[in-house]
Amino acid sequence: MKGIELQIVKVVTNLREADSESIARRIGVSAEYAARVCAGLLKDDYLVVGSDGQYRVTPKAQRAINPVKTRGPIPILKGGG
Repeated sequence: MKGIELQIVKVVTNLREADSESIARRIGVSAEYAARVCAGLLKDDYLVVGSDGQYRVTPKAQRAINPVKTRGPIPILKGGG
């Protein structure tokens, strides 16, 4: 994901659902540009659009913006030298 795409996914994640106008206001671009970027995110399965016209993030998008979570201690490997 590019910078603007990541910004849009984060906005939709924070709002839980959003239309292109509310996304545009949050990141400071035109609604048309936001809709164009969202269309690409829809195609790449980062967003879905509901029957109400609101964008929502997919699990793929959530994995892309959330850091990796581990359980238990992380072993430290020592290199030979």
